[in-house]
Amino acid sequence: MKTKLFLLGFGLSLGVASSGFAATTTGTIAAKLILTAGCLVNGQLATNQTGVNFGTLDFGTSAATFDTLTATVVGAGTVGNGIFVRCSTGSTYSVQITSSSIKPTTVYGTETAQPRYLINTTTATVGVAYTLYGNTNYTTPIANNTNLVSSGTVDPLLGDNYPIYGRITGGGTNNVNIPAATYQDTINIAVNY
Repeated sequence: MKTKLFLLGFGLSLGVASSGFAATTTGTIAAKLILTAGCLVNGQLATNQTGVNFGTLDFGTSAATFDTLTATVVGAGTVGNGIFVRCSTGSTYSVQITSSSIKPTTVYGTETAQPRYLINTTTATVGVAYTLYGNTNYTTPIANNTNLVSSGTVDPLLGDNYPIYGRITGGGTNNVNIPAATYQDTINIAVNY
């Protein structure tokens, strides 16, 4: 009899365990992600940064009596020539040169419609005029605050290529008065996205 009561009690407890929940509450958890437009500039993540090294434009070393000198912007690191930009799919962006150096009192070289100046590092009133171009035809100078045109070879990892070329003409030709010195300029670039 005790065995029958035990089995009956055990059976009742199994029945209670299988239907032991009296109510169910359901709901949700909100998951969220916001992605904004993002760009890589010369292979590096660009997020509202200032002071980015876009490369160098080095005319090299020459006698002060040169006629014409040219140079190509070489990207920072090992990314090649020019500026490379790759932005997230569907993003729009622009690349611009945003300012020119101030014209010094004494200028050597030919000034074009969009002149820039390499300033003498010891005498800031003396400079050499030069111009930036988007191609090696040197026909259309790059104007400040206008969108550059991607004319270089697109790189599958780095993106669109914006080559920049510099040219100095008539520097010291037949002019022995140009001071032998180091001349420098800072070219300001903005990638807007």
